[in-house]
Amino acid sequence: MLKRMRDIVVATVHEVLDQLEDPKAMIKQYLRDVESEIRKAKDAIIRHQVMAERFERQAEEALRLAARRKMQAEQALDAGEEELARKALSEMKHWEARADQYRKDADKTTEQVRELKEQLGRLEKKYQELRDKKNALIARANAAKTKKRIHATLHRIDSESAIKGFERMEERIAQMEIQANAHAGVHDEAAPLAYADEVEKELAKLRARRSGSTPPDGGELPGN
Repeated sequence: MLKRMRDIVVATVHEVLDQLEDPKAMIKQYLRDVESEIRKAKDAIIRHQVMAERFERQAEEALRLAARRKMQAEQALDAGEEELARKALSEMKHWEARADQYRKDADKTTEQVRELKEQLGRLEKKYQELRDKKNALIARANAAKTKKRIHATLHRIDSESAIKGFERMEERIAQMEIQANAHAGVHDEAAPLAYADEVEKELAKLRARRSGSTPPDGGELPGN
């Protein structure tokens, strides 16, 4: 448990970034993993605290039994029952040894609880740091991916085949512009020819008006 917690605590932001494929998903998954380890650590701390308390109670009970056997040995000796006194004293030593072992187990478990709490504190601190940096990490990873795509696109554009393709398109567009301009010129030149006869008639009327004569088509001058 402690080794796994230490492995997570010492993991750096750079190690996370190196493994990113989908930045958002990977960072969220990493945070979920840390959350899971925090929950496991808290459960382990509770279990160890319960064990330490149980060892303490067992040590107290063993000492109580040892004290009783000592009292029984004294009573047996007072009654002249040395064999019973020896037996009681033997059990007293047994319970004293058990009490000593329970006390050692309690101390060891209490020390484990202290270590677990220390590791948990570091893990929670790292988790909070990662939560605070989550959006910044995602933005940096996305920027890196975007920059990579841009470079790839620029490389394709700069390639010889891409340049030749754009040159061919430019030539084709130029040809289309020339053709469009040519058609527009033909249209503009043909338009005056369509009204040539009417223009001559109007010109004759203007001449006749200025000279006071009858227009060539026999019509009356305007205003007569």
